[in-house]
Order: sequence, then C-alpha cells, then structure tokens
Amino acid sequence: MDIRYEPVVWMQTKGAKAYLVGNQSRSRLMKDSKDLNDIDIATSALPYQVVAVLHRQKIIPTQVNRNFGVVSFKWQGSEYEVTTFRQDIYDAEFDHIKRTPRKIVFTEDLVLDAQRRDFTINAIYFNPKTGKINDPVNGVADLKNKILRFIGDGELRIKEDPVRVLRAVRFKCSLGLKYAPETAKALKKWGHLVHRLSSTNLKKEFQKINTLPNQKAARQELQKFGVVIRY
Repeated sequence: MDIRYEPVVWMQTKGAKAYLVGNQSRSRLMKDSKDLNDIDIATSALPYQVVAVLHRQKIIPTQVNRNFGVVSFKWQGSEYEVTTFRQDIYDAEFDHIKRTPRKIVFTEDLVLDAQRRDFTINAIYFNPKTGKINDPVNGVADLKNKILRFIGDGELRIKEDPVRVLRAVRFKCSLGLKYAPETAKALKKWGHLVHRLSSTNLKKEFQKINTLPNQKAARQELQKFGVVIRY
C-alpha cells in the first residue's frame, strides 16, 4: 500500500469506515501515473473522532470545520481533507452567494454520502487496505467509458451550486471525457447561473481552468454554456 494512504487506515479504527475518494481513486482506475499529493478521505467518523486519531499520530490539523465535517492536515508532504459522510439539504430558494446547504446531517451510510456529490466519477470509494471499491452510483463504468454524468438530477445539482458548471468543464477537458446527454442538457440550460457566484469563487475556479494544457478549448466550452470569461 502506498504510504500516503496510511491515514485512511488510521481512520478505520474502532469500527469507522474510511475510503479514498476523488482524484486518488480515479487515478488508480485510470492508471494515471501523476503524483497527486492532495488526498481526499471520506469517513463515517465524526470530526472530533478524526481529530482524536490525528492527535494519536502527533498531527495537528490545519483546519477543522465541525459544521461541514471537514478536517484538513498535512503529512509526509501531502495535503489531506477528511470529510464525514453527510447529507446536504438545500432550501428551494438557493443561496448562490453563500453556496451552503440549509442543513447538514452526518450519516454512517456511504450511499447517502454519495448522493450529495456532484458527478458519478467523484463518488468512487476505494479502500486501500483491502483493495476493494464501493461504487454506489456506477462511477466506475462512467470512468471506463469516459462519461461525465451528474449524480441524480443534473439541473438540481447546478442549482444547488453553480460552481459545478466550471467543475464539469474542467473534468471534461482535463480527463478527456464526454458529457452524458442529460448532463450536457443541464449545463446548457443552467450554465448562466455561474454568474450568481461571488467573484472570489469564480476567480478560484477559473484559475484552475487556466492551468489546463487545453485551456482554450475549456474556455470555448464555457462560452457555449453561457459563461462569460472574466479572468
């Protein structure tokens, strides 16, 4: 097992579940040789339990957000973000400036955690200790077929957080994917909601897009979805 994944095993103490999600699980499946040093861990452990695990390892968290269930830390040259399984509950009238749910409910159910994520390829849970994958929304098949697909209702996912439009374009262009038909339809219909976001959030996401080797194609893609380039 890659030494960078040891913190996942730490989180599995006392019956808690813990998995790699995001770029690390995708990279393993795509056999991508990139050395990715930002590592996302999803766990059933609550924030105070995660902090206790880190303290036993003599690690001081760099950030603890108990409301969102997020604990960040650095170890062995990598940056980690540990997030407790949760459900995000939004109001019917979405606040696109704050981009925050009305209520967050922690859960021990991995399937419920997957439902609140954006794309199927971002809801692949890999256990580095056992080598097993949990794939509640068929993200592995979409990754294999190079398809980018929203989880559930794509229009609702965008209304919850329009930054997902920018993320969609970034994933599509950086990973060489194609949109699922319903995903493309939602992006075309609601892409303009990006401009309800704060300039801080926009600038941060645009900077990520600007680092892509094919950033020109990505920016053209955004324009198709009604996103005016400002940065």
